[in-house]
Amino acid sequence: MKLAVFGATGGTGRQLIVQAIAAGHTVTALARSHHHKLPAAAGLTVLLGSSGDRSSVVQAVAGQEAVLCALGGRPWRRREEVCSSAMRHILPAMREHGVRRLVAISTFGAGDTRPLVGPVARALVFGVILRSEVADKEAMEAQIAASDVDWTIVRVGVLNDGPRTGVYRARDDGSVRGMGKISRADVANFILSELNAKAWLRRRPVLMY
Repeated sequence: MKLAVFGATGGTGRQLIVQAIAAGHTVTALARSHHHKLPAAAGLTVLLGSSGDRSSVVQAVAGQEAVLCALGGRPWRRREEVCSSAMRHILPAMREHGVRRLVAISTFGAGDTRPLVGPVARALVFGVILRSEVADKEAMEAQIAASDVDWTIVRVGVLNDGPRTGVYRARDDGSVRGMGKISRADVANFILSELNAKAWLRRRPVLMY
């Protein structure tokens, strides 16, 4: 499958690229500068540009079969709108080029999962530390849910650099509670498996151990 990856230089984005290529996909990654540090690999095309620039996004999406969004903001940059700004370009580009499948990473604690994180995390982490980042994720989710693409929004727990295990919980029934962990490698594993399975089409699973 031909995949466009946004947020390719982050930890999860890199895992998506490595695992996608190993699975036989071809990847077009959008990176902001020549300092992207993505290693050359057969099956990988790196485009230099910004997810906030319409022309760069259109170039990355054109000719693809699916779009994977692993973008994220930085907690210390208040009112940063990386995800929602990018999605304002990604969704129209997908419509323009007839790309139907979108899988985007959000966070546990966004939207209707906020009450499930626990009182301390709800007040401190999501109310103060990650307030802007979560607001950006929620704005992105709203855009995606209002679109007509075949979307899946993956709400992840606390990310770490652990190994790919292939063993984790994916739930959207409110049964996952508390701030559990998930490795970036397993997030990538879930996303790539979902491209073919489509078990979570137009749903928002929480991914956690």
